[in-house]
Amino acid sequence: RARDATRFERLERAARRDSRGMRRAARETIYALATARGRAGVSVVRVSGPNARDALRLTRPPGGANSSDGASSTNAADARARSRAAETSATAAEHGRLRLVEFARGDAARDEPPIDVGFVAVFASPRSFTGEDVVELHAHGSAAVQRALMDALGTLDNFRVAEAGEFSRRAFRNGKMDLTQAEGLADLLDADTEAQRRQAMMLSRNAAQRSMYETWRKELLTCAAYCEAALDFGEEEDIASDVVERKVRERVKALRDTLQKYLDAPARGELIRRGVRVALVGSPNVGKSSMLNALAGRDAAIVSPHAGTTRDVLEVSLELGGYKVIVSDTAGLRETEDDVEKLGIARALERAEDADVVVALADATNDASNIDLKALNLSKKTIVNVWNKSDALSDGQTRELMEIENETAADGYETAVVSCLTGAGLDGFISTLTRIVAQKCTIGDDASDANDSTLAITRSRHRVNLARCVASLDAAVARARASSASASALELEAEELKLAARALGRVTGAYDVEDVLDVVFRDFCVGK
Repeated sequence: RARDATRFERLERAARRDSRGMRRAARETIYALATARGRAGVSVVRVSGPNARDALRLTRPPGGANSSDGASSTNAADARARSRAAETSATAAEHGRLRLVEFARGDAARDEPPIDVGFVAVFASPRSFTGEDVVELHAHGSAAVQRALMDALGTLDNFRVAEAGEFSRRAFRNGKMDLTQAEGLADLLDADTEAQRRQAMMLSRNAAQRSMYETWRKELLTCAAYCEAALDFGEEEDIASDVVERKVRERVKALRDTLQKYLDAPARGELIRRGVRVALVGSPNVGKSSMLNALAGRDAAIVSPHAGTTRDVLEVSLELGGYKVIVSDTAGLRETEDDVEKLGIARALERAEDADVVVALADATNDASNIDLKALNLSKKTIVNVWNKSDALSDGQTRELMEIENETAADGYETAVVSCLTGAGLDGFISTLTRIVAQKCTIGDDASDANDSTLAITRSRHRVNLARCVASLDAAVARARASSASASALELEAEELKLAARALGRVTGAYDVEDVLDVVFRDFCVGK
C-alpha cells in the first residue's frame, strides 16, 4: 500500500508540473490550417487563444479605401488604422457570422494587392470549439494563398503554429470534451465506413461512453464512502461495520460482474474501429490470390499457375455491409526447404492466428489441397471452408463435393463452392462473409443494447483500465473475505475501491491523464 501511495504521489506531482506547462501554453495563441493542404475550392485557417482577435488585423473591408486627400498613407499609418478597425469590428462582430473581407499583411500598403478575398468568423469564448476566442479565416484553397496567410499570422505577437491535436487538447483542458469524446473525434476523422462513422459520432456527440463509465465510477466512490463513514463515525452514529461491509460487498460484486461481462464480450467496438481481419489460408495454388482480387475488385495480387508465387502477406482494405474488412493473402502452406518461403509460411500462420475470420481455401479438383485446420490452432476462430475451381469439376465430382460440403456444414462450419475464374458462387460467398462480419460487429436486434455493448470498449486502453478496475474489485472482495469486519479491513477495502474508481476515471480523463494525453491527441491532424 505504501508503494502504491508513493506512486500516486509521483503521478500527481507530474500532473501538476504538466498542468503548469499547459497553462503557459494556453496563454499563447495558436494557428494552423484546419483543412487539407493542397489545391481546393476553400481553405480554412483556425486561430485560437487569448489574442486570437489580433488576427483581424490582417483583414480590411473589401475593395480597400483611399485616404481623403488621395495620397497613399504610410505603411505604419495603414497598420495602425487597420488595427483600430479590427478592434472595433472584433467587438461588434456577431458570434460565428461570416463577414466578407480582404486579407493583407499588417505592414502592407493600401495600394498593394491583398493576399486574397474571403470570409472571417469570430467565435467568442467560451462558445467555441476550444473554449477560447477563435477566429477562422476562410480563403481560396491554393498553396500560395495558404502559405501567405500562415506567414502573415506568424508576424503577430505571441502567435505560433499549433502542434498536432493542440486545438482538441485545449478543448479537453477547457472542459469542452472528455477523452472518450476526443477519441471519438479522432475516429470520425479516420472513418472509412458507415459503421465507423456512426460509432465515432456516438462517442464524440452523445457522450454515451462517458455516462456509462461515470455511473460505474460514482457507484464505486459511494461504496468507498460507506466504508470510510463506518470507520470515522461508526461508534458515534451506531453504524455496524459488518452491516456496511455486507451491503458494500453486494454492490461491489454486482458491479464487478457487470464489468467482467463487458470484458468477456466480443470486442465489437474495437472491431468496428480497426476493421475485421480476414485471412485467406490454404495450400499453394488453390486460388488465394485470385480470391483476394475478386474481393478487392481489382488485380491487387499477382496470379500465377506456379505454386509458391505469394511469399509474403498482402493486405487489402475493403468495405462489406458498411464495415471495414482487412483481407490478407498469405503464402501457401506446405513443407519446403526454401528459407524465404519458410518465412512466408510462418507469417501466414501468424496472420491466421491473429485473424477474426479464417477463409480456408482448397482446390475442388484435388483432395490433397485440403489443409488440416486442427493443426493451425484455430479452435476459437470463425472458419469458412471454400472450395475453388468448381468450373473444372465433372458431374460426378460435383456430387461428391456437395456431400463433403454438407458434412462440413453439419459440423458447424460455413462453406462455399466457387470458381474465381468464372465468378460462379462468388456472390454467395461474399454474402456469407458479409453476414459473418456484421454478426461480429453487432449484437442481437436491440439497438440500445448493441450501442452499450459496442461503446463500452473501443480502444485497447479502455480494456486495460477496465481490467485494472476488475482486479482492484477482486482484491477488495478478497480482503473483505479474509478479514473480519475490522477497521483495518474496511480501510483496505475502501482503498481498493478508490483504485478501481481511479482506473475507470482514467478512461474519461477524471484521474491521472497526463501520461495518456499525448497518446490520445498525437494522431490528430495539426488543424484539429
